Amino acid sequence: MRALRIPGLLEPEAVGPIAPSLETSMETPEEGEASMGPVPTSSPERLSASRPRSVDEAQTRQLHGRIDELYRRIAGGAIPDPGSAEQALSWLKQAREALLKPDGYDEAEYYYSLALTRYAIARRLWRWSYTYGLFVFLWGLAWLGAYLWALTAGRGYSAWVVPPGYEGIWEPIMWGGLGGVCGIFYSLYWHVAIRRDFDRQYVMWYLVQPILGSMIGMIIYMIITVGFFTIQGTPAPANPLFMYLIAFIAGFRQRFFLELIDRIVQTFTPNPRSGNS
Repeated sequence: MRALRIPGLLEPEAVGPIAPSLETSMETPEEGEASMGPVPTSSPERLSASRPRSVDEAQTRQLHGRIDELYRRIAGGAIPDPGSAEQALSWLKQAREALLKPDGYDEAEYYYSLALTRYAIARRLWRWSYTYGLFVFLWGLAWLGAYLWALTAGRGYSAWVVPPGYEGIWEPIMWGGLGGVCGIFYSLYWHVAIRRDFDRQYVMWYLVQPILGSMIGMIIYMIITVGFFTIQGTPAPANPLFMYLIAFIAGFRQRFFLELIDRIVQTFTPNPRSGNS
């Protein structure tokens, strides 16, 4: 998918690549790569302890130019996260100081590579936010329209899929799905606009949110109708809006509801016997 050009946002691709061979090799990350995490590399002590290689003045000037160019990009906002940008700038500072040493070229290249890796990760996350993130947003909009239609004009079609005697299950299913859609939009807002660390590894999580929300809404209906709250000492409410509210909240915060179900199952499940008994 191609990234959208959003007015007012920095587009890292608009600037020519730095050190084509090194930066190009960073464009294909391993699956499941963590965003903005520490970069595993060899220590500078090991580099300085190794045998120094012959470096001419042209190579030193070239590395100076690459450091200056990366300085300019990061200072221009290429890394949105302030902490990551500060760390990358610190590495560039160390690289520039190492170049002043007679045998510090390898150490300078090491710190420059750390900063360049952080820059490449930030650029990938930006691109994923407006490619995969845009797809997830459209996915949520489609489900939002489907649920709103099912609660209004499509309410009459519920008789085709709901068995007799369970007519009240339609609305909790839809409200649970709406909670899942709201969870999609909230998570996108948080990871794209606030944290700026949207990771395509979690796309499947976004895709299943409306489906899981609908299933949770159905479970909420069953729990209330069989009198679970009555068993707990609280009478089941006569107002169906309470059921819809619970279904929406559970669909929005699915993890907490699923953990609650898991704890209930564990209370009725005997502990497994130990191997010594």
